[in-house]
Amino acid sequence: MDRVYLDMCSLKRPFDDQRQPRVREEATAVAAIIVRAEIGEIALVRSPAHLVENDANPREDRRVAASLWIDGAAVDVPLDAEVENRARQLDALGFQPLDALHVAFAERAGARWFVTCDDGLLRLGGRFSHTLRTLVVAPAALASRSQA
Repeated sequence: MDRVYLDMCSLKRPFDDQRQPRVREEATAVAAIIVRAEIGEIALVRSPAHLVENDANPREDRRVAASLWIDGAAVDVPLDAEVENRARQLDALGFQPLDALHVAFAERAGARWFVTCDDGLLRLGGRFSHTLRTLVVAPAALASRSQA
């Protein structure tokens, strides 16, 4: 079963202003991905970076809802030296430190897909697709597939 890593910006997308068409489309796509995980089509990955980033959210309603999705992930990936080293490599390529850590966790977990709504991260993922071990995609790219 393919593994999928949703970064926090994608997990938070359902709480953003749904009057914007792009936001609404991405929120719908994230919901579809979560449903696919719930029915066992894909396996979501959870990392310590998810927990740290979510715990820092000042909005309790969003923090609790995202926590439920994070807790429902089928695959846990621990922080280890391989993740730390890879995150440093990605940081050196221009990834923001927290993004580098999320991507390193996704790679360590063997995630086929790294899903984000962050345009900068999507651009970097495309630019360095030859060196990444996971595909960095927007939610709609995965949600529209019949199988991951």
